[in-house]
Amino acid sequence: MMGKLKGFILFIAFTFFLQSGYALEDTLVLHNGNMIMGAVTSINHYTVSFKYTNENTEQQLSNFAIKQIQFESGRTQMITEKISIQGEEDWEKVIILEDKEQRTGLKRISDINAHTKFINLHTANSGNNKVTEKLKREAAKLNCPFILINFDRATVYNGLIKSWGAIQEIKKAFCYNY
Repeated sequence: MMGKLKGFILFIAFTFFLQSGYALEDTLVLHNGNMIMGAVTSINHYTVSFKYTNENTEQQLSNFAIKQIQFESGRTQMITEKISIQGEEDWEKVIILEDKEQRTGLKRISDINAHTKFINLHTANSGNNKVTEKLKREAAKLNCPFILINFDRATVYNGLIKSWGAIQEIKKAFCYNY
């Protein structure tokens, strides 16, 4: 009887050891519904660095792609909230990415562009604001919460009055989603 009890206790302990060995991983919960198992190596301003289980190569994901991290210790850290864009009326929620690293792990959906007219009634600042708003509206139409501006030019036309309508703003951007 003691031999069977000892064997049962060893079996339970061994099973618990195996299960806890697999649970000793960090879990990245992504906004797109996926989960990544591995070891988080660092959390930076724009990205989270991690290694997949049984791999040595370090990977990076944008903080915007990650909802939360469940650490092997049991602690959960929120990274970002999901930005929900339902159409053009949500254009003010669209975020302009400041760095190329911020797009890592996001899905590129489309290229968009916007500009002011050749002759317009905008100052340099109001023209810039108008073109930025147009980009955000285009991204919102595509249900994309992120844009990365890849081309930004202001052309000054000599011979025209330099305060009103003499500057044409042109911007191009990539749209990203989860």
